[in-house]
Amino acid sequence: MEAPIKQTSRWTVLLIIFLVTVAFGFVFQCIPPILTFMITSLGLTHAQAGALMSMFSLPGVIVAIPGGILAPAYGAKRVLLGALVIMTLGTLLVALAPGFTLLIVGRFIAGVGGMIVVVVAPQTLAAWFSDKWFSVAIGVYISALPVAVIVAFNTFGTLAKATRWQVPIWVTFTYCVAVCLLFAWKYPAKPYIEPERRKPNLRENLTVLKKSGSPVWLLSLVWMLYNASSISFMTFAGDHYIAQGFSVELAGFLTSLFMMSSIVLGPVLGAVIGRIGKEIHFIVFGCAILGIFIFLIPRSNINPLLLVGLIGLSCVLIPTPLYALLPRYLPSRYTGLGYGLSVALENLGSLIGPFLVGLLHDKYHDHSRGFDLMAFLAFLGMVIALLLPFAVKRRESRKSHQV
Repeated sequence: MEAPIKQTSRWTVLLIIFLVTVAFGFVFQCIPPILTFMITSLGLTHAQAGALMSMFSLPGVIVAIPGGILAPAYGAKRVLLGALVIMTLGTLLVALAPGFTLLIVGRFIAGVGGMIVVVVAPQTLAAWFSDKWFSVAIGVYISALPVAVIVAFNTFGTLAKATRWQVPIWVTFTYCVAVCLLFAWKYPAKPYIEPERRKPNLRENLTVLKKSGSPVWLLSLVWMLYNASSISFMTFAGDHYIAQGFSVELAGFLTSLFMMSSIVLGPVLGAVIGRIGKEIHFIVFGCAILGIFIFLIPRSNINPLLLVGLIGLSCVLIPTPLYALLPRYLPSRYTGLGYGLSVALENLGSLIGPFLVGLLHDKYHDHSRGFDLMAFLAFLGMVIALLLPFAVKRRESRKSHQV
């Protein structure tokens, strides 16, 4: 007789998903803290260095929407565990890579698994937390990536400086293996909260996505522009500060500061949103903050600690309300589809942003134009976010006419 799976606490599941997302964060952000050492050791250009981040994101454009369809069809445990294994194997290839070609291959394979992880993880939480606690759970989930970034940016650069650039990659690989084993052991095979599994029907899912209305698409576009800007910042900020004469340790700390506030404020904002809503207001304000203060980086004497700390507020104000808002505009059975679309466009932004910023640096040999591009992308996200209330009203009006 099977063990009573209802005894599995949703808070235990949240902890497991948190640790899984930290693994994703380590794999995603293990490159920027050691970027300077990789450029020197392997003779990479800044465009190639940016491509290492972009190549991790490329699979997300392709696999994100199918990934959102797979979990309801085959179960979250099977899909997430498979994605974790793929991500871990890709990281192993990066650690073993002697040059740029195998680095790119490893990053691509790790990206295939990683992008399925970030689609299925919030989809899983939407099933376990279908009440007012969902926004709190999303706040905790969103804080996992900042935890990984802060640890990586404050230890990986120092570790690479003291040893070799490969050592932080091996640390990341070891953590991923541990998370794979924990997930296989602790996550319930068939939770009672999972809906009845159905064979994936791509045409049906795409029809639902098409009929979902402009709010889902606008939110996903905002998410794409936010990531194009923020991932570019995290990729090249450390290199910029090192070029300005900062130590490797301080440059890593400054870059990690971007996400530091969201560890505490993410869950707090989730609780606030659960009470008052106003998600769109937070998103617009977050995009404005991101654009203004990134624009000031190369042309302001403001203390970098204060400046990056202010930029970091966007890391709280945008992801938590956006992820809490997405399921509202789709039937509960298709929430993975909304997250799939957002991750697909997120990775399109993460693919284009760092690569273009790297090209600008190679052409002009300074980071100022790259920061200008990051600011422009953030402001464009703010403009699109301002259109959301009109899109929501139009959607509700159309529904009322149909009734």
